Amino acid sequence: MGQQSAKGKNLVDSRDVMMHYLYTRAKSNGDLESHQQLIDEVQHRMNEESVFLNVFPHHQSNELVNQPTDFDCLRYLVDVHDASCGRFSDYSLKYVKHLAHTCETESAETV
Repeated sequence: MGQQSAKGKNLVDSRDVMMHYLYTRAKSNGDLESHQQLIDEVQHRMNEESVFLNVFPHHQSNELVNQPTDFDCLRYLVDVHDASCGRFSDYSLKYVKHLAHTCETESAETV
């Protein structure tokens, strides 16, 4: 789940800290609540991935606009996501780049 650093310590991507924490807790505690929270986190990730893969199937990560300028559009799309899917988690924030790319490359009518 983590990567090895030069000093032999595990490194965890900032987007995966919660998953790593829940996994470690479920592994050490073994109680039903810990396992359920881990399952909930995995399901949340799968749902977010599904939403963004279905809504933006044509987006290639290496081709996305990285510097948004249309912040009104971006706020609007974040609000739509929050209302439809719930607030972004640390993990799902990585998909905001798809919203920013849409705001920068699509017309207002399309958005």
